[in-house]
Amino acid sequence: MIVRLEEQEVTSKLIKALIDRDKADFKPKDDKMRRYYDGEHDIMYRTFSDPTKPNNKIVTNFCKYITDILTGYFIGEPVQYYSINEEFMNRLQEIFNENNEQAVNAQLAKYASVYSRASEIVYAEEIDGQVKIKFDVLNPEEQRVILVYDNSIDPQLVMAVRYYDQEDILKNEVTTHAFVYTRNRIYHYKSSNDGFSLEEEKAHYFGEVPVNPYFNKGEDSKGDFESIITLNDAYNLLQSDDINESNYSNDAYLIIAGMIAEEKDIQRMKENRVIEVTDEGKVEWLIKNINDTWKENLKERIQKDIHKISGTPDMSDERFAGNASGVAIEYKLTPFENNRAAKERAFKRGLQRRIKLITNLLKKQGQNFDYRDIEIKFNKNLPTDDQAMVNQATQLLGTDLVSKDTLRAFIPWIEDPALEKEKIDREKEEDSTYTIDRILDEESQEGVINVSEGINDE
Repeated sequence: MIVRLEEQEVTSKLIKALIDRDKADFKPKDDKMRRYYDGEHDIMYRTFSDPTKPNNKIVTNFCKYITDILTGYFIGEPVQYYSINEEFMNRLQEIFNENNEQAVNAQLAKYASVYSRASEIVYAEEIDGQVKIKFDVLNPEEQRVILVYDNSIDPQLVMAVRYYDQEDILKNEVTTHAFVYTRNRIYHYKSSNDGFSLEEEKAHYFGEVPVNPYFNKGEDSKGDFESIITLNDAYNLLQSDDINESNYSNDAYLIIAGMIAEEKDIQRMKENRVIEVTDEGKVEWLIKNINDTWKENLKERIQKDIHKISGTPDMSDERFAGNASGVAIEYKLTPFENNRAAKERAFKRGLQRRIKLITNLLKKQGQNFDYRDIEIKFNKNLPTDDQAMVNQATQLLGTDLVSKDTLRAFIPWIEDPALEKEKIDREKEEDSTYTIDRILDEESQEGVINVSEGINDE
């Protein structure tokens, strides 16, 4: 939930009001988004007044397909970072590695795709006598997050509320824990019969609210499949009713016209697979005529609308055949690429704020870094011609157009350009040392030979 408030004073009354509103107005929608991603669509709850009627519940989960393919294209390849400040880059990469940054990014992107937003928490933890900077994604199914902004022209995050329910099985009680984060304090509230009571208050040193939001394509954007839920419901209904019609055909009535058949005669016909009729008699199945062509055309139209509205390509479409030109495929992927670009702009702000929060604490520890020194590069997760990319990088090497650090970030399989530079420098140093030692060793051996030759000559 996102709200804007004039008054940001932390009180138990404010916390209760925010949580109550989130549970009433926003949590039900998020629960529905999670259900649809997991495949629990409305068709699963369909019932008929006649329990003998076939009631198949077929789910074709376009929602999961849309989120998975968009998230994979956007963040399937790791985000790359590089900087002219090698010390800062190395320290930051060390923190990222300790926090499994790539996995956190992927989970944040997935939650943003499903719920339209995601959140992570940045915190400090003492491990083996050292203060470690940690960050982790907040699972919206387990911990709800409320973001509070001010009313300025450029709204600033001034408060975040993280809350969850904890059940005591023995006492059959549910307690709500709420953690409130401001620019310099953390408050822990716990629900009671009288509302919420303050349990603990302590300082933090990140200089800003240490809960970091990520939005899918912007603060006002929707989840990636939210707009096609009704279309997915219609497709599920058509698929399920097709199977129902098939069941109806299997259980069709047999009409025996022009004669009366007793129950024992019918049983004998079933056993012998033979039906005897008179000249006026007639036997046929009572079946319903189904317009298969109309139904298939309708399903195809719905499927096309789903891909068009969501901006995701149908990778099984024959138009993506291997003989299509690169330019032709790029045109078909234009909506797909537009989605990725919007995601990148929104996600980049979250990554920059993460780096800023980390930098703020590093400054408190006496390290003078500037978060703006870090450059962020996203990579599309599509099949690439690695040889062509290496050739392009080689052609640019030695020119005044780009730096070597930029070229390293350009190579697909180099995840950490700064670390790659360290490896290169180390190899050069080792090769240089080896060369000098070899020269000295050869000169030393030549000196011994010369001396020996002089002695023999005498």
